[in-house]
Amino acid sequence: MAARWPHPGTPPVVVELDPAGGDLGSRWATYDEPGLASLASGVSDGPVGDGAAFVQHLRVGADVIVAPPSAAAAATVEELRLKGPSVLRELAAVRPVFADLGRLDTQATVLGYLDKADELLLVARPESAQLRHLRMRLPFLRRRCAAVRLVLVGDGPHEPEEIADYLQIEVAASIPYDPVAADIVAGRKRPRRWGQPGARREAGWTRRPLLAAARTFALTYRPNGDPESEMAEAAEAGAGTSTERARHTLEATS
Repeated sequence: MAARWPHPGTPPVVVELDPAGGDLGSRWATYDEPGLASLASGVSDGPVGDGAAFVQHLRVGADVIVAPPSAAAAATVEELRLKGPSVLRELAAVRPVFADLGRLDTQATVLGYLDKADELLLVARPESAQLRHLRMRLPFLRRRCAAVRLVLVGDGPHEPEEIADYLQIEVAASIPYDPVAADIVAGRKRPRRWGQPGARREAGWTRRPLLAAARTFALTYRPNGDPESEMAEAAEAGAGTSTERARHTLEATS
């Protein structure tokens, strides 16, 4: 979404906050600094503004604040634990912020960021095993962030409407499985045109299904919406029966 952000104004920034370690710096051969560690050490020095002092720009068109690899990331995230959520909230007043929190469970050290987030976007495949795990975690995650929506990746045996009923959550988008585009965004693959003099970022790779879907989602993105109220209205309209039917279907096929 950050690479294909369609809105005017200051572009979004992606902040790596996965305690398991940052990957963007390694994949894109960037320096570790500026990045998350300098942000952590500078939180007491005054306002962060638009975060330019901590940002690096990736060739795919995304601004990022990279985390150090491996255990160094966990130490940095822990250093940010108390002030980090408020700092990112301050940054979000100037530009959109996408925080990569990694895998979330009840023991995750990054849960404090959910208390300051406008919205939590969960990413999963439409498969019974992943959805059943997610169903168990959703009540806990909703206590930390009121607005929670789901992004589905790829095809599966269950339709988005069935999954929305089963989880009682809005499916915000369905993103196609596109490993070539995923490798480009992740820095594992370089389009050949990038090696040509004068090659522009807006080359053919931006039209791949994954990137096109991300841009479409960004065009309609409404982080200040109220998905919970929409699900409540659906329940009042009789969604309880379909929810029970969806639960039986997904759990019977797992």
